[in-house]
Amino acid sequence: MKPFEKGIIDRIDCEDGALALIEMGCCPGEEVEVAHVAPRRGPMAIVSGGRKVALRRSAAALLWVRPLVAATEAVLSTERAWA
Repeated sequence: MKPFEKGIIDRIDCEDGALALIEMGCCPGEEVEVAHVAPRRGPMAIVSGGRKVALRRSAAALLWVRPLVAATEAVLSTERAWA
């Protein structure tokens, strides 16, 4: 994701890394926004659970994030199906 893009965390790949990410507020179902991306594959800052968190790229790669636009469309299509 690029800076200022938003999404919804779908899942976290690694069980060992998942606990640390969840403690930082990166839970599945949580909205996340990219606040900053360092150049040259450096760390990135995200906002999740009301906190700004700096993550190594390797930790960020464990997060499966659905872009917020796609997430909103999925919710709307589900609501239409129930209507």
